[in-house]
Amino acid sequence: MLFYSEIVMRDLIRNYKLLLQRKTDSESEAESQPLMSSSSSPCNSFGSTPCVFRNDSDTDTEVDRDVKKQTPQIPDLLLQRESKRPFLYQSYETPDFAIYSTHDTQYKPVDDFLTGEKTLGAKGAPNGNYDYHDPETPETNSSLVTIFAIWNTTVGTSLLAMAWGIEKTGLFPAIFINIAIAAICLYTTYTLLKVNEKHGVIGQNGEVCDLCRALIGRWAEILAKIFSMVVLIGANIVYWILMSNFFYNSVKFFYGVLLNLDDSPVSNITLLCPKNETILTPMKAGVVNRSGFDKIWDLYSTVPVILGLIMFPMLNWKSPTFFTKFNSLGTISVSYLILFVAVKAGIWGINMPDWNIEFYMKPTFCALSGMLSLSYFIHNIIISIMRNNKYQEHNGRDLSIAFGLVTFTYLFIGVFFYICFPLPKFCIEDNILNNFNKYDVLTIIARVLLLFQLFTVFPLISYMLRNDIFANINMIFKNYRFGEFTYPRVIVINLGILTICILFACFLPRIGTLIRYTGALSGLVYIFMLPSLLKIASLRKEGKLTTPQLIFHVSVMVLGSFNLLLQFFINDK
Repeated sequence: MLFYSEIVMRDLIRNYKLLLQRKTDSESEAESQPLMSSSSSPCNSFGSTPCVFRNDSDTDTEVDRDVKKQTPQIPDLLLQRESKRPFLYQSYETPDFAIYSTHDTQYKPVDDFLTGEKTLGAKGAPNGNYDYHDPETPETNSSLVTIFAIWNTTVGTSLLAMAWGIEKTGLFPAIFINIAIAAICLYTTYTLLKVNEKHGVIGQNGEVCDLCRALIGRWAEILAKIFSMVVLIGANIVYWILMSNFFYNSVKFFYGVLLNLDDSPVSNITLLCPKNETILTPMKAGVVNRSGFDKIWDLYSTVPVILGLIMFPMLNWKSPTFFTKFNSLGTISVSYLILFVAVKAGIWGINMPDWNIEFYMKPTFCALSGMLSLSYFIHNIIISIMRNNKYQEHNGRDLSIAFGLVTFTYLFIGVFFYICFPLPKFCIEDNILNNFNKYDVLTIIARVLLLFQLFTVFPLISYMLRNDIFANINMIFKNYRFGEFTYPRVIVINLGILTICILFACFLPRIGTLIRYTGALSGLVYIFMLPSLLKIASLRKEGKLTTPQLIFHVSVMVLGSFNLLLQFFINDK
């Protein structure tokens, strides 16, 4: 269980490298062969295997005839895709396009082991085995590994804000909204998998942006790329705010213990209510002038900058694969938070003065719905994760179990913390650790553990964001390579990422606000709109689109629009 997240992150990093390498190779070939450039070919702009597509209804051109002379004709049977094995060479239904590899794969005659006839096999494939996988291709995983990979990838920093979201909604309406958003996200992720199974083209990478380009149009592909980056930058900002918070409190703790300050662990008040000064601990009531250390070590000015000086060298490493070795900390951190809440709830007991008011939905309920749109967000990488599932026919079952575990995790931490919290419920912070004295032992362990985890995750997220920026702005950075020619460009991008994160940590350090806006905005595109449009386009292409189906998917898009619109009409302070 500790290695599931490491498997996922390692595969994602490897996929990003392959995408980038193929994209650069494609552009280099396009410069030498203008007639086969990406602008005139349906090949994936993210860098799929360079190829020439021949539509059966089109008239052959000189380029087509040249390709036919140079490339052996591949039997249709070998170009088709089996529905239960969509990522192998062989299948049994006619594709929309015939695909000819120009240089990545070379074909040679081999003996068919059934008929004894000469057939075309991939170079390097033993005995003409068309199921042969390249050594760089990620190995398949069992259903158990896939389920926990989805769980560990989906569950994130929203755990710390879930009780806050419940307070903004009301207990029972919050449970209903949580389950409803989880069901919608499960449906839309499964929709993406089914559409990719039917319409994903062999030779492409099978990502959401590829499907958008093939079924909807170029504008949808660009939209998918942009909001994939929005999610990454949003995650980076939230991570930075949390790291600054954990870093600040950890150093303050060790500073107080080492110097035996008056406010070291002597307090019987372990709970704080930063929103209400009358409930605040009197530990610093008599302090008027800040000490020299407090002036230097300030959460909203110096700490984010100092953290940036420490983090910046690590962002410039050529490869982030070193940090994937620590991603098992994600599972440990989530498990510890569950234990942390369970222990605190057991100590406090149930504290609910009036159960009746918990049945009514508060006007600020959309704070939770916006936050949950990011909490269950995995849509931009779900195809990559499920591609490695050993039993493709179990994708629906495994995905459902994974989302069930995610929902249980969120509800367990949010509900138990909410109903047992002994202070007034409005005191609950969007980071529940802020409700505890910095000398609380369990809180200290949680902060140090989460700080180290986020310290290793941040470079990985920044790496993916940087790759997306370089891949999407190919007109500016089209010769991108780690090191050598483009190392100054990498530094500039990293400085830009850190600057944005530091500014938010200093001037808008409210993770609840950031999560709900990022979730509602990106969720509108990736959860509510694109899967619905892809499903409509898929059904229309198959001639199976009905009026009820159209109304249902349009309603899903309208629901996502309202979710975003309502975020601008509430105050979550």
